[in-house]
Amino acid sequence: MLRKGIIKGFIFLILLLIVVSTLNSIFIIKTGHRSKLIEGLYKHTGNAYDVVLMGSSHMNGGIDPNVLWHQEGITSFNYATGGQPIDVTYYLIKEVLKNHNKPIVVVDLYYLGLRDEYGDEGYVRNALDNLRLSKNKLDAVINCTPRRDWESYLIPIIKYHDRWKELTVRDFLYDTSESYFAKGFDAGTDKYGKNIISEVSTTGTIDLPPKTEEYLTKIIDLSREIGFKLIFINIPYDYNSTSGSTNWVKEPAKMFNRVAEIAEDNDIPFINYNDKLDEIGFDFKSDMNNSSHLNIWGANKITVKFGEFLKENYDLIDHRSDEKYAQWNIDYRHSQAASISDK
Repeated sequence: MLRKGIIKGFIFLILLLIVVSTLNSIFIIKTGHRSKLIEGLYKHTGNAYDVVLMGSSHMNGGIDPNVLWHQEGITSFNYATGGQPIDVTYYLIKEVLKNHNKPIVVVDLYYLGLRDEYGDEGYVRNALDNLRLSKNKLDAVINCTPRRDWESYLIPIIKYHDRWKELTVRDFLYDTSESYFAKGFDAGTDKYGKNIISEVSTTGTIDLPPKTEEYLTKIIDLSREIGFKLIFINIPYDYNSTSGSTNWVKEPAKMFNRVAEIAEDNDIPFINYNDKLDEIGFDFKSDMNNSSHLNIWGANKITVKFGEFLKENYDLIDHRSDEKYAQWNIDYRHSQAASISDK
């Protein structure tokens, strides 16, 4: 009797987990961030990427994997999500590494400027809601979110149960394949029309906020432990765009000077593209979507230059003539970069 009871209890638990998992996937808000993470983390794990791109919205619309492919034959995926704090980036890197063996990991460091202990809940959910339940997700929830929210991150239907009134067919038959054509990249097509205001060539340094420095160190330590190559970058933006934020460092230029010191001490390349605007022919008025984010043309310029850097400094194979990667040529033809260049 006891054995039968245990078996029935186990079966009930399994069925309950299946039901909860199914409801979670239906009720979670469907965003581009969800589709890209499903595609990049869980659906396409057969071919390891040469390069993985990590960070917040600055990276999301900053480096285009389809341009890296078209120019250099480099395979990559853009895992950046809007408002992604650096602690979340650390756990997302660990999730990527489950299926991709020692890619070059490129991290945009804009979010080092966050002074709050936790990122904005809506932004954090862009990433954590879309990770499969695992020890890594549990660690991320415990370390990246307030205690009061842990249950709803682990069982998202607790957060989204009221959405039953607005559910559509799309929630039940969610197609994520379009994000795979884009390899996670998405940039705007507006032109900012204004020059950069902030002084980018400032001397001196300031300390990083304690938590962001802690997780920058964790990322560096992880690269040594696992053995992957690490690159830090800063995608162009106007440092004045955060001047009114009470939860942000007041002197981003000096913060990035400190990052340069940390990177040099750890033998990690750090490319601050804000210091290279003239060198790469970057026009803030026409290459920015707004004061903080590149548009498709600016992203193309940065990606081409970054691709040249990768080719010059790393032993990467050009896959374009390999039949195994024929789909990548098709994906490029469906990409935002290709559609813009054809106009």
